[in-house]
Amino acid sequence: MKDNEIITLQDEISFMRIARRCRLIISFSGALISALRSLWPFRLFLGLPPVVNIATGSDITELILEKNLSGTLYRQYLKFVDLNWCPLYPYALRNIIEKRVPNVVFMRYPYFYEHQYGGDDQFPEKREKLRFFHPSHLDWKVQDRGRYRNSSKGNDRFIRAFARAVRSGLEAECVILDRGPDRDIAKDLINELGVADRFIWKAPLSRQDLFAEYAQADVVIDQFDVGGYGGITIEAMSVGKPVMIYLQENCLRLLYPEPMPVLNCRSEEEIYAAIMKCRDREYLQRLGREAKAWVFKYHDWETCLDQFLFYYTLLTGHKVVDYGVS
Repeated sequence: MKDNEIITLQDEISFMRIARRCRLIISFSGALISALRSLWPFRLFLGLPPVVNIATGSDITELILEKNLSGTLYRQYLKFVDLNWCPLYPYALRNIIEKRVPNVVFMRYPYFYEHQYGGDDQFPEKREKLRFFHPSHLDWKVQDRGRYRNSSKGNDRFIRAFARAVRSGLEAECVILDRGPDRDIAKDLINELGVADRFIWKAPLSRQDLFAEYAQADVVIDQFDVGGYGGITIEAMSVGKPVMIYLQENCLRLLYPEPMPVLNCRSEEEIYAAIMKCRDREYLQRLGREAKAWVFKYHDWETCLDQFLFYYTLLTGHKVVDYGVS
């Protein structure tokens, strides 16, 4: 196998041939179960290299609780792997404790930043209307009411708060992506609130177009239910944009010594207050600069790769960093 080579495997036998030639397996959200398929019951006897599970969200917050075959297999998987790299979501921490998930670590993800789109502290030309950009899935558990669902976004609270702010005289518009299970309900709600002329609907965007929208926005909107951040928040912050989101700060303290510089809000009243605070454009620009500095401090490859490399060495015995002793 060549360096930087990507191989697509079609069956579990092909997977096993490749896996046994590797030092480490990194499996996202339980993907190893599907890769092994019929061999999963014999996992302890396959001679696999060490496995790192990267839990990404709904797997560790929802699937782990499911009382069906998928949930059972996922709970087996969490106990089989050598390291569970978990997110700092409130429901994830609750489930980790209640299900006694072993070998849990919290590490900072390295991100690739789109420097060609971000530039140096770019801000949109000053326009009469503040521009909010809402790229998150539209989902507040109307269409999908699964028993264990907790990865919804709570966007209805933002829509109501935004409409209230507009009625209070705020000159603002919102670019919103037409995606998520409750997108049609969102359109009805916006029409009922009488603010359809303040929303600009767009189809899901290419990566280049997504970053173009970040560049034109004054504020980026993420989610208000999960209590943690995802790719949208990190990407927006990396190009110097203020982000409106709900974060559970007690959870984040397990990994970060300082809070994320965001507009942290959860209830409709809190979201409304945060929106009205955005009238101060100098404040938004200052928050955007702080956001960019925070992201590069904690999520650039140069600042967080060493932590992963330590666990790589611990699991494989293959030393890649000099720790100063022979």
